[in-house]
Amino acid sequence: MSRPSVLVVDDEAGMRQTVRDILDAAGHEVAEAENGRAALDKVAEGDFDVVVMDVRMPHMGGLEALQEIGEPPPEVIMMTAYAAEIDMEAIVEARPFAILRKPFSARRLLELVDQAGHQRG
Repeated sequence: MSRPSVLVVDDEAGMRQTVRDILDAAGHEVAEAENGRAALDKVAEGDFDVVVMDVRMPHMGGLEALQEIGEPPPEVIMMTAYAAEIDMEAIVEARPFAILRKPFSARRLLELVDQAGHQRG
């Protein structure tokens, strides 16, 4: 079975690169977007199994993008460093596959991406 294809969405280029490096090393096909609007455009253009997306971003945040992702939706893993400051209830209601709190381990990221990919596939 092939590894899930992943779209990494974060406004911080360093975070996108770190997540991409971890996923690339594990054999995933990876693309990137810098905000929720760009993520929606990429999801509409491509076939991603999993989206790993930051909650807080300029232009369009992860929660708004999660609520607008079309059908059939990829599984979405929301990342946040601000769990105490964000509206967790709204995120949970939007039904992401998981919420990943920053900082996180490479092992945890890979576990969630693989679980989400299997859930979709």
